[in-house]
Parts: sequence; structure tokens; C-alpha cells
Amino acid sequence: MAWTCHRWLVVAVVVVARTAGNPSPQPDNNYQVLAGQQVWEAEGPEAMKVVAELEKEALVDILSHSALTPRFRVHPGSSAQVAAALTQAGLTRTLLINDLARHVAEGQHRDNLELLRGGKTESCTQESCPKPLGNAYMSFEQIEYYLKSLAESSERVELVSIGKSVQGRDIWRVHIRPYGDTGEDVRRNAVWFEAGIHAREWISPATACHLLDYLVADKSLTNNLDVYMVPVANPDGYEFSRTNDRYWRKNRRTNTGSSCRGVDLNRNWDESFGVGASSNPCSEVYKGTEAFSEPETEALSTEMQRVSSVDDLRLMISLHSYGQVLLYPWGYTTDKAPKTRMMKSAGRRFARGAKTSYNTKYTVENSATGMYYASGTTDDWAKAALEVPLSYTLELRDRGGNGFTLPANQILPTSTEVWNGIKKMLSFVNRKF
Repeated sequence: MAWTCHRWLVVAVVVVARTAGNPSPQPDNNYQVLAGQQVWEAEGPEAMKVVAELEKEALVDILSHSALTPRFRVHPGSSAQVAAALTQAGLTRTLLINDLARHVAEGQHRDNLELLRGGKTESCTQESCPKPLGNAYMSFEQIEYYLKSLAESSERVELVSIGKSVQGRDIWRVHIRPYGDTGEDVRRNAVWFEAGIHAREWISPATACHLLDYLVADKSLTNNLDVYMVPVANPDGYEFSRTNDRYWRKNRRTNTGSSCRGVDLNRNWDESFGVGASSNPCSEVYKGTEAFSEPETEALSTEMQRVSSVDDLRLMISLHSYGQVLLYPWGYTTDKAPKTRMMKSAGRRFARGAKTSYNTKYTVENSATGMYYASGTTDDWAKAALEVPLSYTLELRDRGGNGFTLPANQILPTSTEVWNGIKKMLSFVNRKF
């Protein structure tokens, strides 16, 4: 194992050289904390219900969204307790990954080797970042370079910091105005995209940046739409997942009275706050002390309310990974949400559009029935508080083969297929409203 890590570090140095002095797209020390952790899969009646309860108690970390065979991360110190709980519930378990640190390190090594063999050098620096990287995951600093470059190069684009994270990083919001916008206060239909609220889901901010590129270039679907996007809703967590812990999910809140840090920002919204979430700060689904306790969710909700006051917000999509599923509210109950039929109809259009590029299959499901109960989420809040007709959580590639550590060579295919699906939804918005 020592030789494997040293070999990977040599490759990482070469990758830095190939990216023109940029911050390394794949840091070399974000997997060591995962040493000894394993990934299991449970199977049996009500498997997800049992595992979800274990997650609330901070004993496991759910990784997949399969109700029948959930996958989850187990720490060495809790493995015996988790095994006993599964056995008591009549569930069988399968070991999928014996050592998560080695698994992540080897995946990053393969990613960097492919980057070297690809022969295509991409650059994103403070001096020049005209396009988001398509063969490497960008650092938050690089994403900022790209957003500022985009705003400077297009009159359609406005870039504004809507607030600061726990550690003081900017939460950037991009506004893409329609072509020919005169600057007058005209109420229009609007769409909102949020990405990167969960730190470890790197494909989410990457896809968001490419969507921005496609949206700015579009001259038809956005003619009468205001488009808003927050590409990295959790910048502190994102950077921590790059530098310290590849599987970090939450923000970086210091929790009073606990050695465990972070709040799950997608359990912190003020809609049925607490259902399906945890009061344990050590849990990956810790909801925080109260709704909107975190500066990130406070900034997001305040800006969404402002947008809703000046425009008619018709579509909201929160980009996540993984699972290739488009989820619609509610997440905290199986009761039907308003406009469920419309959400399903528009969702099927997305799935058909997304399939055209690489035959990638996305399913359309209700959050509560397709996964497990979860409250305090962006899509539920947008549906309830702002009455957004079309409100979704979009789980991107893949279905578990790579999970959160999706290779960087999947950035462009994922972005392309999602854009093809989004185009169908924007057409739906233009026709329906």
C-alpha cells in the first residue's frame, strides 16, 4: 500500500505540471482519513428503514438510494454494532469495499493516469479561465476564476455574492439575463439551479459550471427566461473534501458541545424540519440547531425569496449525486404535493432528453417513496414556501459503480446529457407558463 501511495504522489506532481501551475485537481491527502472504513450493502425487508435509523445515530453513512439494497459506509469502531443491528433486523449484508482509503487512492491514481494519457492540456488560472475544465475537477478557487471570467466576457451575466459561508467564503450567484434585455424591471418566468450543497458530490458543481457555459451560449430557450444558478452552495465543505476528507458531506460548522463538525445543509431548510433527519451532530444527516441556522442556507433562501418577488419562479433543480434519478416532493411524507402530475410530466421529458446523448437512463420518482423520508431539503422548501410548480432534486451519474468518486472523464458526458434534459424542461416551462 505504501508503494501505491508513493507512486500516486509522483503522478500527482506531473499532473500539476501539465495543468500550467494550477492548484492540483486531485489533492493527494484527502483519502487517508478513510483508512479502515468499509462499504457494505444490506438486503432484506425494510432494509433502507433500518439503515436510515442507524444513520441518524451516526453509526453509518448512507451512500446509495436503493430502498431494497442500500449501500452505506461503516467506521471500524461501529462495525460490530452495525452488524448486530442488521442481524437482529433479519437483514443480510455484503462487503463491497474492504478499505475505502485504498479504494479512493487507487481511483484517483487511475484518474490522473488517464489525464496524462489523454494528451489534452486544459488550463484555468486567475489570468485566464475561459471554460470550465472538462478533464479534471476544479478547486473552488478555479471555479471562482471561471465565474468571474464568464461575467466579464458576457453582458448577459451578472455575478453576485449572496452571502458568506461559515468560514467566510463567498456564495456566488449567477444571473443570466435574456438576450436583448434592456435592463428594465420586467417580471419574467425564472428558473433556479443549485449545486454543490453536499461537499463530496463533485460532479454537481462541475456539471453546473458546464451548464452555465451552455446557457450563456443559448439563443432560443432562454430568450424570455431569467436563469439563476449557485454553482457551489457549500464552498467550505467542497474544499475540505478536496484537501482532507474525500467523503465529507456537511458544511464546516463547529458544533457547540460536540467534537463532530458540520451540518447537513440539505436538512436545514424550514420545511417539516427534522423529519428523517438527526439531532446528533456526529450524524451525516445532522439537521442543525434550528431551520436556517447555517449562513449558507440562510443566504440561499433569502436570495430565492428575492428572485420570487421580482420574477415568477417556475423551475428549481438542486443538483446532487448519485443515482441517475430525478426526485420530486415531498420528501417527508408520501402525500401528494401540489402539481405532482405536472412535475412527473416535465420530469419524463427530462429523462427522454437526457437519454439521447449516451443512452443514460434517468428515472423519475417521488423522494419519499423512491428513497426514504427526508425533510429540510431545498426542493421541499421551494415547493412549500415559494410555490414553485416544478421543484426537483436531480441525482447525477452514476448508479453506484463509482458513486461519489466519479472519474473526471465523466464530467463532459454527464454535463451534455443533463443539458439535453434541461433543454426539454425549459421548453416545457416556455410552453406551459
